[in-house]
Amino acid sequence: MQTLNAIQFFCQESLFLSTHEPCCMCVSAIVWAGYKKIIYLFPYESTRDQGIPHDLQIMHELWAVERYQACNKFCASAGIPDLIEALPEKARAPLKEQVARITARYAELSQKYHQEKSANSENTLAFN
Repeated sequence: MQTLNAIQFFCQESLFLSTHEPCCMCVSAIVWAGYKKIIYLFPYESTRDQGIPHDLQIMHELWAVERYQACNKFCASAGIPDLIEALPEKARAPLKEQVARITARYAELSQKYHQEKSANSENTLAFN
Protein backbone atom coordinates (compact mmCIF):
# COMPACT_ATOMS: atom_id res chain seq x y z
CA MET A 1 0.00 0.00 0.00
CA GLN A 2 2.90 2.38 0.63
CA THR A 3 4.00 2.01 -2.99
CA LEU A 4 0.54 3.00 -4.22
CA ASN A 5 0.52 6.08 -1.99
CA ALA A 6 3.98 7.08 -3.24
CA ILE A 7 2.86 6.70 -6.87
CA GLN A 8 -0.29 8.76 -6.24
CA PHE A 9 1.76 11.49 -4.54
CA PHE A 10 4.25 11.52 -7.43
CA CYS A 11 1.43 11.77 -9.99
CA GLN A 12 -0.20 14.64 -8.12
CA GLU A 13 3.09 16.52 -8.06
CA SER A 14 3.88 15.73 -11.70
CA LEU A 15 2.46 16.63 -15.04
CA PHE A 16 1.45 14.25 -17.79
CA LEU A 17 3.07 15.20 -21.10
CA SER A 18 1.76 13.78 -24.36
CA THR A 19 2.15 14.42 -28.06
CA HIS A 20 -1.63 14.64 -28.61
CA GLU A 21 -4.50 15.92 -26.53
CA PRO A 22 -5.59 12.80 -24.64
CA CYS A 23 -8.70 11.09 -25.94
CA CYS A 24 -11.71 10.51 -23.70
CA MET A 25 -10.39 7.11 -22.64
CA CYS A 26 -6.85 8.32 -22.02
CA VAL A 27 -7.80 11.43 -20.07
CA SER A 28 -9.92 9.25 -17.80
CA ALA A 29 -7.01 6.89 -17.18
CA ILE A 30 -4.67 9.84 -16.56
CA VAL A 31 -7.08 11.31 -14.02
CA TRP A 32 -7.64 7.94 -12.33
CA ALA A 33 -3.85 7.58 -12.06
CA GLY A 34 -3.82 10.80 -10.06
CA TYR A 35 -2.30 13.30 -12.48
CA LYS A 36 -3.65 16.80 -12.03
CA LYS A 37 -1.81 18.56 -14.88
CA ILE A 38 -1.87 17.47 -18.55
CA ILE A 39 0.19 19.15 -21.25
CA TYR A 40 0.05 18.17 -24.94
CA LEU A 41 1.48 19.40 -28.24
CA PHE A 42 -1.26 18.61 -30.75
CA PRO A 43 -4.87 19.54 -29.89
CA TYR A 44 -7.83 17.52 -31.18
CA GLU A 45 -8.10 19.65 -34.31
CA SER A 46 -4.54 18.76 -35.29
CA THR A 47 -5.23 15.10 -34.56
CA ARG A 48 -8.28 15.23 -36.84
CA ASP A 49 -6.26 16.97 -39.57
CA GLN A 50 -3.54 14.31 -39.20
CA GLY A 51 -6.10 11.68 -40.21
CA ILE A 52 -7.04 10.38 -36.76
CA PRO A 53 -10.63 11.67 -36.22
CA HIS A 54 -11.90 8.89 -33.97
CA ASP A 55 -11.49 10.65 -30.60
CA LEU A 56 -13.59 13.58 -31.78
CA GLN A 57 -16.21 11.29 -33.32
CA ILE A 58 -16.57 9.33 -30.08
CA MET A 59 -17.04 12.46 -27.96
CA HIS A 60 -19.56 13.90 -30.43
CA GLU A 61 -21.55 10.68 -30.60
CA LEU A 62 -21.47 9.70 -26.93
CA TRP A 63 -21.72 13.03 -25.17
CA ALA A 64 -22.43 15.64 -27.89
CA VAL A 65 -19.40 17.70 -26.79
CA GLU A 66 -16.39 19.09 -28.63
CA ARG A 67 -13.92 18.20 -25.85
CA TYR A 68 -13.66 17.75 -22.12
CA GLN A 69 -13.31 20.91 -20.00
CA ALA A 70 -9.69 22.05 -19.90
CA CYS A 71 -9.93 23.02 -16.23
CA ASN A 72 -12.19 20.99 -14.00
CA LYS A 73 -12.15 19.56 -10.48
CA PHE A 74 -10.08 16.54 -11.61
CA CYS A 75 -7.35 18.09 -13.77
CA ALA A 76 -6.14 21.04 -15.77
CA SER A 77 -4.92 20.60 -19.33
CA ALA A 78 -3.26 22.89 -21.82
CA GLY A 79 -1.72 22.76 -25.25
CA ILE A 80 1.92 23.73 -25.68
CA PRO A 81 1.08 26.21 -28.50
CA ASP A 82 -1.33 28.06 -26.17
CA LEU A 83 1.27 28.10 -23.40
CA ILE A 84 3.83 29.55 -25.82
CA GLU A 85 1.40 32.31 -26.83
CA ALA A 86 1.06 33.28 -23.17
CA LEU A 87 4.81 33.95 -22.87
CA PRO A 88 6.47 37.32 -23.44
CA GLU A 89 6.86 37.97 -27.17
CA LYS A 90 10.67 37.68 -27.27
CA ALA A 91 10.54 34.19 -25.71
CA ARG A 92 8.06 32.84 -28.28
CA ALA A 93 10.12 32.70 -31.51
CA PRO A 94 12.57 29.91 -30.61
CA LEU A 95 9.79 27.82 -29.08
CA LYS A 96 7.54 28.30 -32.11
CA GLU A 97 10.45 27.22 -34.34
CA GLN A 98 10.92 24.07 -32.26
CA VAL A 99 7.18 23.29 -32.45
CA ALA A 100 7.31 23.83 -36.23
CA ARG A 101 10.24 21.37 -36.52
CA ILE A 102 8.45 18.76 -34.40
CA THR A 103 5.21 19.28 -36.35
CA ALA A 104 6.98 18.87 -39.71
CA ARG A 105 8.69 15.68 -38.55
CA TYR A 106 5.45 14.32 -37.18
CA ALA A 107 3.74 15.08 -40.51
CA GLU A 108 6.41 13.01 -42.29
CA LEU A 109 5.94 10.10 -39.91
CA SER A 110 2.15 10.36 -40.13
CA GLN A 111 2.24 10.32 -43.92
CA LYS A 112 4.48 7.25 -43.87
CA TYR A 113 2.12 5.53 -41.43
CA HIS A 114 -0.96 6.25 -43.55
CA GLN A 115 0.77 5.10 -46.74
CA GLU A 116 1.89 1.84 -45.18
CA LYS A 117 -1.48 1.32 -43.50
CA SER A 118 -3.39 1.65 -46.78
CA ALA A 119 -0.92 -0.63 -48.54
CA ASN A 120 -1.58 -3.39 -45.99
CA SER A 121 -4.85 -5.09 -46.93
CA GLU A 122 -4.89 -6.94 -43.58
CA ASN A 123 -4.91 -3.66 -41.61
CA THR A 124 -8.41 -2.35 -40.90
CA LEU A 125 -9.60 0.33 -38.51
CA ALA A 126 -12.31 -0.43 -36.00
CA PHE A 127 -14.37 2.49 -37.25
CA ASN A 128 -14.16 1.86 -41.02
